[in-house]
Amino acid sequence: MRRIPRFPWLWVICALVALWLAVICYFIDEEGGGAPADRGASSVSALRTAATAAVRARDPAAFQRLFAPDDAGPRYASQYFTRLFARPVVGLRLAAEPRQGLRYLVLRGTSGERTVCSAWTIQRYGARSVLSAVPPLADVCDATAATGGVHVTRVHVHGVAAYGGRRARPAGA
Repeated sequence: MRRIPRFPWLWVICALVALWLAVICYFIDEEGGGAPADRGASSVSALRTAATAAVRARDPAAFQRLFAPDDAGPRYASQYFTRLFARPVVGLRLAAEPRQGLRYLVLRGTSGERTVCSAWTIQRYGARSVLSAVPPLADVCDATAATGGVHVTRVHVHGVAAYGGRRARPAGA
């Protein structure tokens, strides 16, 4: 009687499992890594310049690329721009500001009599500077907008603390 060898089937099963694991590892590496060059900018100054260009052009895709991968939802920038530009906003400017040991990208402008301000933490992603959609630890907008007779109200726009305030009116006006 001839015995049927079971040993080769064991090797085939092991090879298939190894191949399956290799494919899974490859896709995890591709998904998790993402090319750092397509996110953020090479420096804080370049990040501010890219953000300014994206805001002025009202380009949510360009603004979305400034955030760390998997940090902001896929429609974060488009929803933020929809709310930001729901009313005419003038004097928009972005600046990188240090506060409490961290750097923030701060957007400021005016909408009618209201002050508009949003801030994002700047962080490193590999060798690149990117924005974080996590709300800032410091009250960046309130500390600067509370001067000059501006009364500030906090509004949250998709996790970003946005502030709107009215300039104090002179008595009798």
